[in-house]
Amino acid sequence: MDAATLVGSFAGLVLLAYALAEILGRWMGLGALVWGNRADPRIALTFDDGPSEQTEAILKLLEKYRANATFFLTGQRAEQRPELVEKIRQAGHQIEAHGYWHRPAILMAPWTEWVQIRKSPGKLYRPPWGIHSPFTHLFARLHGKQIALWDVESQDWLNRHAEQLVHRMMFYVKGGSVLLLHDGPKLTLEVLEILLPRLVENGYQMVRMDELDLKPLGPRQGLIRVNQGHEERYDRRVGSIKVGHRYNHIMRLELQPYPGPNLPGYPKGTPCAHIHFESARMADMTTMQVLRAFRETFKEIVQFLEEHPEVKFLFGYSYLGQGARTLGFQTHPVPKALELQSKLTTAWFAWLYRGEVARHLFSAPAEVVYITRETILSKYGPKPEAQQQQTK
Repeated sequence: MDAATLVGSFAGLVLLAYALAEILGRWMGLGALVWGNRADPRIALTFDDGPSEQTEAILKLLEKYRANATFFLTGQRAEQRPELVEKIRQAGHQIEAHGYWHRPAILMAPWTEWVQIRKSPGKLYRPPWGIHSPFTHLFARLHGKQIALWDVESQDWLNRHAEQLVHRMMFYVKGGSVLLLHDGPKLTLEVLEILLPRLVENGYQMVRMDELDLKPLGPRQGLIRVNQGHEERYDRRVGSIKVGHRYNHIMRLELQPYPGPNLPGYPKGTPCAHIHFESARMADMTTMQVLRAFRETFKEIVQFLEEHPEVKFLFGYSYLGQGARTLGFQTHPVPKALELQSKLTTAWFAWLYRGEVARHLFSAPAEVVYITRETILSKYGPKPEAQQQQTK
């Protein structure tokens, strides 16, 4: 083997190592702290890149809504503005590291990345842009730090309206979420002025990252993180909606003509809404929490149905028909053509979100579970007594 071949082989191995580090480290978040318990209304607001000219304004907004946060500071900027670092600390917020120079790992030699992490104070380290090299996790561990990422991006660096960014965050935030914002863009302040009251209104509690129950992601959780991007692309494509944004809201709805099979009184093509459950959230809930979440979610769906008289029922596919009937659902057999698809989908989500083998697939039949608008309005809508009191 000649020298050119050796050099080419070595370069290929280096590129492969960096590509794997990016896939496993940034995309999947393996070994990183990314989210906490999904049944917990506590979430963490995090701010990268500071301190900046916007820091004091951010602190005032956080104080107004009694929100705690975690600031991932850039070393050089922190040295230039020590008075802002002290104000962050005095306000009770958590201070962690975001690199000394704010350089992505792929643009640094290994020894430079070593210095970047060593000169960054704190127990947590968030790589700039989240970009990993093959050495990022190793160097962080040797310096006594834990990699910390996020599961919801604010996208406050984009040229978009603040309302659009907030709508997206409220759509995807869950209990235990770690939200990524930035200390620097003026748009962040506009986002916070809309976002903070909405989070409070929907039952979220904003705390420091060290107040969440955070555990490093394993391979299964890493696949969940990758699946988040797939879900968002799917939601954009089909126009999924959420009728509420409470911390325990568990449904996304896809408006569509019913694809079949024919249901009693509802033939194929009837306007309806396909239910997509928030599997990540439900997986961390107890049975009682799930029942309560269903009831509260249906109360929010009541107003949606009143505004959309064309929607005749909500439906999904499930092996838990008996439990669904207690909530007002009816069941109908699934055609054999859909049986295999339903089994595979159920098995995948059972393993992905619960780490369980769906043994019931071999004993219980798949069913269409559906609940009519009349049932929802009568079972979960305002009672006559409440309506009378409202009109007084």
